[in-house]
Amino acid sequence: MSKSRGNVVSPWEVMKTHGADATRWYMYTASPPGNSRRFSVNLVGETVRKFLNTLWNTYSFFVTYANLCDWQAGAAAAESDNLLDRWVLSELNLLVRTVTQAMEEYDVLGATRPIGDFVDNVSNWYVRLSRRRFWDGDPAALQTLYEVLVTVTKLLAPATPFVAEEMYQNLVVNLQKGEPDSVHLARWPQVKQEHVNEQLSADMAMVQRVTSLGHAARQNANLKVRQPLAQVVVRTRTSEEEAALRRLQQFVLDELNVKTLGFTHASGDLVDVAVFPYPKQLGQKYGKGYPKIRAAMAGMDQLELAGKLQAGETVEVEAEGETYVVGPEDVEVRLTPRAGYSVAQAAGYLVAITTELDQALLQEGYARELVRRIQQLRKDANLAISDRIVTYIADSDLMHEVVANFGDYVRDETLSVDLVQVHPGAGNAIPAHLPSATFELGARTVTVAIGKK
Repeated sequence: MSKSRGNVVSPWEVMKTHGADATRWYMYTASPPGNSRRFSVNLVGETVRKFLNTLWNTYSFFVTYANLCDWQAGAAAAESDNLLDRWVLSELNLLVRTVTQAMEEYDVLGATRPIGDFVDNVSNWYVRLSRRRFWDGDPAALQTLYEVLVTVTKLLAPATPFVAEEMYQNLVVNLQKGEPDSVHLARWPQVKQEHVNEQLSADMAMVQRVTSLGHAARQNANLKVRQPLAQVVVRTRTSEEEAALRRLQQFVLDELNVKTLGFTHASGDLVDVAVFPYPKQLGQKYGKGYPKIRAAMAGMDQLELAGKLQAGETVEVEAEGETYVVGPEDVEVRLTPRAGYSVAQAAGYLVAITTELDQALLQEGYARELVRRIQQLRKDANLAISDRIVTYIADSDLMHEVVANFGDYVRDETLSVDLVQVHPGAGNAIPAHLPSATFELGARTVTVAIGKK
């Protein structure tokens, strides 16, 4: 920044807009100390959206459900049998180890960025996949998330002192007698080695990579996650990874909203593979040898060739008595999914989803969309999470079948004590004063409304 250039950003304006903690966090995570970095109100605002809001929303989520079931700290057993609980506690203690070491080495980035990654993982993996347990008031889930949040406040205290203190006051001072009155007086967290399970952490990271590819395959086929699918088929890199994925398959099924998980050891079962040598790279390397290389590679087993190149290996191509060395950077591997599949791959993993939808899958997808619309109505009406409602649905052949087959699911998900199917033609209309929504579902127009019970 330079006064003469007129590009100085007033720190007071930034802190007035986004707060001191957001400004500090951006400065700590943007680049190593001493390096130049971009700075603006908008960049600090991005820190708020990506990190502080995620942290605060997770904290608010915990407080909401802990209050709903009158949960008390320490009410649950110290050791949970739930895999997600064990995983997040392992990740938490690995984080404590990483941040502590970074602090001792004066490594600013190493002491802050991993916390941001961890908080994102807690919000978008642990909490989302455990949501039903929180709804049910599972004490093990609440105790686990409580320990996570309290530990994170202590790790954050040097970097975001005000947010950390606000959370600590509510989580610890208000709940536990005899604890220090401030997070800045609390002891630094210690690694609980008994919770560290590096194999589980590695296995879950592999599950997350597979589900990320599954989402990419869904996007390629323009299939929303709310639409259930029949099967996902995965090719892993090793038999050990396949065994781990079998053990953790429920997370894949839930996250991708599919009914079954299958495995393949040959990509050719799912895709047609073709390897195209780049003329620019190989032309620069071998000049007039490029046409020979292209012809020779066309006659090779494309699946085997692609496998080697995708694994980072170089291959030797024999053509007219000469040997040419071709690397992964010299080619493009093109995959064409077989009919009925959508495929995504990266880093040696291949994930395919089935794209054919039968009537049962379609109806379940409609039910999930109906739930989403009702939940939005609840939110717009500022209803409390625990409020019960009556849901009115304009009847049609489509809605009649959906309610008949998935009515219990809709009731449970939306806290509807009753689903009233209204028949306008019979003089039975949705009450005009109720909040309502009209939308397209399966090429049909659907109208729903809700009233507080």
